[in-house]
Amino acid sequence: MNIISNVLSSALNYFFNITGDIGISIILLTIAVRLLLIPLSIKQKLGMQEQQEISKGLEEIKKKYKNNKQKLELETQKYYKENAKGMLGCFTTILQLPIIFTLYNVILRMPIQAGTILLPWVASVKMADSYFIVPAIYVLSMLSPNMLAYVPFLRVSAQAKISRTNIIITAAMSVLITLKTPVALGLYLITTSIFSFMEELFFRLYIKRRAAAFN
Repeated sequence: MNIISNVLSSALNYFFNITGDIGISIILLTIAVRLLLIPLSIKQKLGMQEQQEISKGLEEIKKKYKNNKQKLELETQKYYKENAKGMLGCFTTILQLPIIFTLYNVILRMPIQAGTILLPWVASVKMADSYFIVPAIYVLSMLSPNMLAYVPFLRVSAQAKISRTNIIITAAMSVLITLKTPVALGLYLITTSIFSFMEELFFRLYIKRRAAAFN
């Protein structure tokens, strides 16, 4: 973890020396880290997509052999063995957590007390946004990837829409997270959410294109 922290701190200083703006430096560092994590993130998304297909297949097996318990158990075990590789993809997110957590801490502990041209109404990136603009932007950016499920063209089969209750809970949690935290963390969180939105958008387009190619 110390090695990762030192690398990220050096990268943040490097971007700051180039741009002269700590806010822009945080955004560039966050984007750089997320770009490096794209292979793991895509693998995780593919794993989750396959998991949804596996769940759908299990439901079909249960319906087909609902009156034959022995046959149901045999077919279920066989199905799990055939699809075990796809199920492992969901665990790649664990590999991302140490890097993301370290990046969060690097930004939290940075000694710089300067402001940023991106948020001219805030004197220092270590201060909270008294106008609550950063929390509002974060709420919108946090919800944006989930909203893609409501666009008919971007709907992925077997994927449920986020419920209104979950939307409200997500929005409330997003506000609580950024309400009193330094805007430096707000910039990190907003950049991460926007990157996730773009990643999810391109992933859905890829899945739709792949599905069309097989049909």
